[in-house]
Amino acid sequence: MDEQQRQAIANFRYGLIAPLVSRKLEPGEQAALMREIIRHTYEAPSGQETKVSLRTLERYIHAYRNGGWEALMPSVRADKLQSRGIEEEVLAKAIALKQEQPGRSVRQIIAILELARYVQPGVLKESTLSKQLRKRGITRKALTAEGSSTFRRFESKHRNAMWQGDVQHTLYLPHPSKPGKKAMAYLVVFLDDYSRVCVHGQFYFEERVPRLEDCLKKAILKFGIPETIYVDNGAIYSSHHFARICGRLGTELKHTRPGRPQGRGKQEKFFRFVDQSFVPEAYDLIQKGKIQTLTDLNRFFSAWLEVAYHQKVHNAFKQRPMDRYQKDDHPIRTLPPHELVEVFLLEETRKVDKTGCISLLGKTFEVDSLLSNQKVQVRFDPYDLSEVQIWKEGKQFEHAKMLELRDPKERRAAPEASDDDAKVPQTGLNYVELLYEEQRRQLKERQGQVLQDAMKEVDAP
Repeated sequence: MDEQQRQAIANFRYGLIAPLVSRKLEPGEQAALMREIIRHTYEAPSGQETKVSLRTLERYIHAYRNGGWEALMPSVRADKLQSRGIEEEVLAKAIALKQEQPGRSVRQIIAILELARYVQPGVLKESTLSKQLRKRGITRKALTAEGSSTFRRFESKHRNAMWQGDVQHTLYLPHPSKPGKKAMAYLVVFLDDYSRVCVHGQFYFEERVPRLEDCLKKAILKFGIPETIYVDNGAIYSSHHFARICGRLGTELKHTRPGRPQGRGKQEKFFRFVDQSFVPEAYDLIQKGKIQTLTDLNRFFSAWLEVAYHQKVHNAFKQRPMDRYQKDDHPIRTLPPHELVEVFLLEETRKVDKTGCISLLGKTFEVDSLLSNQKVQVRFDPYDLSEVQIWKEGKQFEHAKMLELRDPKERRAAPEASDDDAKVPQTGLNYVELLYEEQRRQLKERQGQVLQDAMKEVDAP
């Protein structure tokens, strides 16, 4: 396992635990979040779908808190980083050449070493040197990455050049389905780096990929498509589907370097302002009963965003964020709403059974019979299954049709009345009820007969 693979695994593990270690959580919040994390399936660096156990998640958290991001990398033998087939002096010179000009290719470096007579022509293999450089993280991508000091000074040159996305565990609302209980409301936001405009912000009851995508979709509908999206390494930002959406939009997806959250200052400053200006007022409205639902909360937050934040002069550039955004003349890239919907469709692979059906989100769908026993790509909106697209090798087939199948557990239940049933005259008669009334009648009849017999005996001479 080379260094690049070890780093990829560390990135994957950090992505799982980032929501747990990046913020201070109450024990109950952490436990609930851990249960949510282990419930899902993730794509490992190897490309395989995998799940993590609670024990494994706890081990990752322990390792990170004791040794940082490096502790999340798989262990390696001590001799693994020793050069194989390259003299240390030659390797050191090759590293210096790469660091001097990160754009130099391995082939070019070898040519320089040969011309300078550090090695004989043909002795140093391209694959060998490339492997040794990767082991030490000496790549163009790593060398050209912006350092901490430069990133703090970074600011996009125009609107929509970069949007920063993040999630804040903000406040508690009355639970929508459990009276007397509270539910965490998560604030998902995207900020335009150039103007500090919050292109969209919304509260949700879940910190999951579909909520992130919903927020991004609404932001794009209002402000266009960003050139770059900059997020941390949390699990929701590292999902394969989110990366695919960015690819479809033509948007570059960048993540903070694990363990080095430089460049997040603008997001953190925004959240501090939310905590100071909005959250206390929101809790007051919750206590007064004026905020009871997410709809209520988002309605008040939208007003706060528009008046208190967007119209406030920003200290960094002495302008109001919305004014700075609108005065910039950089063209805004957009997509028609119907095309944007297509971009955000989930895509999963399904095997069509021999009856021509697939299973999706607990529902059964019928597809073209020609696709029986074949794997297909299914594109769908998880919140609207009225249109489920079926694709095979770049060709779109007829939409899948949902089948209404009766649950075997429901066989003992009485069928719901249909429109035709409603037209049948109702007698109002019930067999068991009639038997009960008949029992009472017969009892009264017997009692009456006994009384009559007794009276006859009394009247007898």
